Amino acid sequence: MKGIGNTPLIRLNHLTGEEDATVYVKYEGANLTGSMKDRMALSMIEGAEARGELKAGGTVIEYTGGSTGAALSMICGRKGYRAHLISSDAFAEEKIQMMRAFGAKVEIIPSKDGKISAELILRMEARVKELDDKADTFWIDQFNNVDNRKGYRAMAREIMDDLGTDIDVFIAGVG
Repeated sequence: MKGIGNTPLIRLNHLTGEEDATVYVKYEGANLTGSMKDRMALSMIEGAEARGELKAGGTVIEYTGGSTGAALSMICGRKGYRAHLISSDAFAEEKIQMMRAFGAKVEIIPSKDGKISAELILRMEARVKELDDKADTFWIDQFNNVDNRKGYRAMAREIMDDLGTDIDVFIAGVG
Protein backbone atom coordinates (compact mmCIF):
# COMPACT_ATOMS: atom_id res chain seq x y z
CA MET A 1 0.00 0.00 0.00
CA LYS A 2 1.45 3.32 -1.06
CA GLY A 3 2.66 5.33 1.92
CA ILE A 4 3.59 2.35 4.08
CA GLY A 5 7.20 1.24 4.10
CA ASN A 6 10.17 2.47 2.12
CA THR A 7 10.87 4.83 4.99
CA PRO A 8 14.13 6.78 5.10
CA LEU A 9 17.26 5.33 6.63
CA ILE A 10 19.06 8.25 8.22
CA ARG A 11 22.73 8.29 9.22
CA LEU A 12 23.29 10.04 12.53
CA ASN A 13 26.46 12.01 11.88
CA HIS A 14 26.70 13.84 15.19
CA LEU A 15 25.92 11.06 17.65
CA THR A 16 29.32 9.40 17.49
CA GLY A 17 32.86 10.46 16.65
CA GLU A 18 34.50 9.89 13.26
CA GLU A 19 36.27 6.73 14.43
CA ASP A 20 33.31 5.34 16.39
CA ALA A 21 30.36 3.32 15.17
CA THR A 22 28.29 4.41 12.21
CA VAL A 23 24.69 4.69 13.40
CA TYR A 24 21.56 4.70 11.24
CA VAL A 25 17.93 5.17 12.21
CA LYS A 26 15.05 3.77 10.18
CA TYR A 27 12.54 6.61 10.38
CA GLU A 28 9.22 4.80 10.71
CA GLY A 29 7.50 8.07 11.55
CA ALA A 30 7.33 8.55 7.77
CA ASN A 31 4.58 5.90 7.52
CA LEU A 32 1.06 7.22 7.00
CA THR A 33 0.03 7.24 10.67
CA GLY A 34 3.53 8.04 11.90
CA SER A 35 4.18 4.57 13.25
CA MET A 36 5.83 1.29 12.36
CA LYS A 37 2.48 -0.27 13.33
CA ASP A 38 1.26 0.54 9.80
CA ARG A 39 3.47 -2.27 8.51
CA MET A 40 2.09 -4.94 10.80
CA ALA A 41 -1.51 -3.78 10.50
CA LEU A 42 -1.30 -4.01 6.72
CA SER A 43 0.32 -7.43 6.94
CA MET A 44 -2.41 -8.76 9.26
CA ILE A 45 -5.21 -7.44 7.07
CA GLU A 46 -3.63 -8.75 3.87
CA GLY A 47 -3.02 -12.13 5.52
CA ALA A 48 -6.70 -12.36 6.52
CA GLU A 49 -7.73 -11.38 2.99
CA ALA A 50 -5.48 -14.03 1.45
CA ARG A 51 -6.93 -16.73 3.72
CA GLY A 52 -10.50 -15.59 3.02
CA GLU A 53 -11.07 -14.67 6.67
CA LEU A 54 -11.79 -11.03 5.82
CA LYS A 55 -14.19 -10.39 2.98
CA ALA A 56 -15.42 -7.24 1.23
CA GLY A 57 -17.61 -5.17 3.53
CA GLY A 58 -16.36 -7.00 6.62
CA THR A 59 -15.53 -5.47 9.98
CA VAL A 60 -12.11 -5.62 11.60
CA ILE A 61 -12.22 -5.75 15.40
CA GLU A 62 -9.43 -5.34 17.92
CA TYR A 63 -8.63 -3.90 21.34
CA THR A 64 -5.93 -1.27 21.27
CA GLY A 65 -4.25 1.56 23.09
CA GLY A 66 -3.89 3.59 19.94
CA SER A 67 -1.05 3.17 17.44
CA THR A 68 -2.25 -0.19 16.14
CA GLY A 69 -5.81 1.10 16.18
CA ALA A 70 -4.87 4.16 14.14
CA ALA A 71 -3.08 1.97 11.60
CA LEU A 72 -5.98 -0.49 11.38
CA SER A 73 -8.50 2.35 11.03
CA MET A 74 -6.55 3.98 8.22
CA ILE A 75 -5.99 0.74 6.31
CA CYS A 76 -9.60 -0.39 6.75
CA GLY A 77 -10.78 2.97 5.45
CA ARG A 78 -8.57 2.71 2.38
CA LYS A 79 -9.58 -0.90 1.68
CA GLY A 80 -13.31 -0.45 2.31
CA TYR A 81 -13.62 -2.37 5.59
CA ARG A 82 -15.26 -1.17 8.76
CA ALA A 83 -13.17 -0.98 11.92
CA HIS A 84 -14.71 -1.48 15.37
CA LEU A 85 -12.05 -0.90 17.97
CA ILE A 86 -12.10 -1.24 21.72
CA SER A 87 -9.99 1.23 23.67
CA SER A 88 -10.10 3.00 27.02
CA ASP A 89 -9.99 6.42 28.61
CA ALA A 90 -6.65 5.28 30.06
CA PHE A 91 -5.03 5.80 26.66
CA ALA A 92 -4.15 9.05 24.89
CA GLU A 93 -7.19 10.96 23.67
CA GLU A 94 -5.22 11.94 20.55
CA LYS A 95 -4.91 8.28 19.55
CA ILE A 96 -8.64 7.73 20.04
CA GLN A 97 -9.36 10.85 17.96
CA MET A 98 -7.04 9.56 15.22
CA MET A 99 -8.86 6.21 15.10
CA ARG A 100 -12.18 8.02 14.78
CA ALA A 101 -10.80 10.44 12.18
CA PHE A 102 -9.94 7.46 9.97
CA GLY A 103 -13.52 6.23 10.34
CA ALA A 104 -13.34 3.63 13.09
CA LYS A 105 -16.11 3.05 15.57
CA VAL A 106 -14.28 3.31 18.89
CA GLU A 107 -15.86 1.87 22.00
CA ILE A 108 -14.40 3.13 25.27
CA ILE A 109 -14.04 0.81 28.26
CA PRO A 110 -13.80 2.96 31.40
CA SER A 111 -10.66 2.61 33.48
CA LYS A 112 -10.22 3.01 37.19
CA ASP A 113 -8.68 6.45 37.80
CA GLY A 114 -7.39 6.69 34.22
CA LYS A 115 -4.89 3.87 34.82
CA ILE A 116 -4.00 0.93 32.61
CA SER A 117 -4.33 -2.32 34.54
CA ALA A 118 -4.41 -6.04 33.82
CA GLU A 119 -8.11 -6.01 34.71
CA LEU A 120 -8.78 -3.25 32.16
CA ILE A 121 -6.98 -5.14 29.40
CA LEU A 122 -8.96 -8.29 30.23
CA ARG A 123 -12.23 -6.33 30.01
CA MET A 124 -11.19 -4.87 26.64
CA GLU A 125 -10.30 -8.32 25.35
CA ALA A 126 -13.58 -9.76 26.65
CA ARG A 127 -15.52 -7.12 24.71
CA VAL A 128 -13.69 -8.00 21.50
CA LYS A 129 -14.51 -11.68 22.08
CA GLU A 130 -18.19 -10.72 22.36
CA LEU A 131 -17.99 -8.87 19.04
CA ASP A 132 -16.16 -11.78 17.42
CA ASP A 133 -19.37 -13.84 17.57
CA LYS A 134 -21.01 -11.56 14.99
CA ALA A 135 -21.05 -12.47 11.32
CA ASP A 136 -18.68 -10.65 8.98
CA THR A 137 -16.18 -9.73 11.70
CA PHE A 138 -12.51 -10.55 11.79
CA TRP A 139 -10.59 -10.20 15.05
CA ILE A 140 -7.06 -9.11 14.18
CA ASP A 141 -5.77 -10.56 17.51
CA GLN A 142 -2.51 -8.66 17.10
CA PHE A 143 -0.70 -10.38 19.97
CA ASN A 144 -1.26 -13.87 18.55
CA ASN A 145 -1.43 -13.14 14.82
CA VAL A 146 1.50 -14.65 12.89
CA ASP A 147 1.09 -12.00 10.21
CA ASN A 148 2.03 -9.36 12.81
CA ARG A 149 5.74 -10.14 12.68
CA LYS A 150 5.65 -10.79 8.92
CA GLY A 151 4.93 -7.09 8.50
CA TYR A 152 8.46 -6.24 9.54
CA ARG A 153 10.23 -8.42 6.97
CA ALA A 154 9.98 -5.65 4.40
CA MET A 155 11.71 -3.29 6.83
CA ALA A 156 14.59 -5.75 7.19
CA ARG A 157 14.87 -6.02 3.40
CA GLU A 158 14.87 -2.21 3.09
CA ILE A 159 17.70 -1.93 5.63
CA MET A 160 19.75 -4.64 3.91
CA ASP A 161 19.12 -3.07 0.48
CA ASP A 162 20.53 0.21 1.82
CA LEU A 163 23.39 -1.16 3.97
CA GLY A 164 24.11 -4.65 2.71
CA THR A 165 24.38 -7.58 5.08
CA ASP A 166 27.61 -6.64 6.84
CA ILE A 167 25.86 -5.21 9.90
CA ASP A 168 27.56 -5.63 13.27
CA VAL A 169 24.67 -4.73 15.59
CA PHE A 170 20.94 -4.22 15.14
CA ILE A 171 18.81 -2.58 17.82
CA ALA A 172 15.04 -2.16 17.51
CA GLY A 173 12.69 -0.02 19.50
CA VAL A 174 9.36 -1.54 20.44
CA GLY A 175 6.20 0.46 21.02
